[in-house]
Amino acid sequence: MLSKLATLILGILSEHERSPYEITKMLEYLQTKKWLPLADSTVYATINNLKKRGLITGRIEKNGNLPEKTIYNITPEGEFELQESITAFLSEDNYQTSHFDIGILLMHNLSKSEILIKLKKKLERLESTAFDIRKQIFAFERDTGKIAFSSLAMLKHRLHINEAEIKTIKELIKELNIRIEAQDLSPFDMRMVDA
Repeated sequence: MLSKLATLILGILSEHERSPYEITKMLEYLQTKKWLPLADSTVYATINNLKKRGLITGRIEKNGNLPEKTIYNITPEGEFELQESITAFLSEDNYQTSHFDIGILLMHNLSKSEILIKLKKKLERLESTAFDIRKQIFAFERDTGKIAFSSLAMLKHRLHINEAEIKTIKELIKELNIRIEAQDLSPFDMRMVDA
């Protein structure tokens, strides 16, 4: 199975041949950096790796006085790997532990006031992001011809994930406001209870 970024790049190239610059701009337009940390240099390195693996091929193109650029196409091997990765991504129950999960588990190492400050700041950012996503969804739903069904579905999924974190933070803040201290039992002493 390919990485998330490699799969996205192959997906972009499966629709139309493009230059690395165009691919980077498309990823930027999708706002992938909000849910997949990456730098432009990572995109270029991933393109080079896909080329080395024979999943894409490139050709040099020159237009007038503009500098040469490489235009990439997906190969039949790349199409196969893309389909394999999409199938795996859709069918796996892969709930990767997030940094937030680890932060929750170990937050007892901070003072209650510090935890509350951090959680409230995160809550503000998440609510702002949720607002932005809702605006996007609303605009796209009003004019369904401007966005693919799958893109709209992905946006809604991002909103649901965001809303789940908002709910978790609100519950944590409520619980912390009831407790005198954040420190309690060790989080590593989670003994299994027989059912």
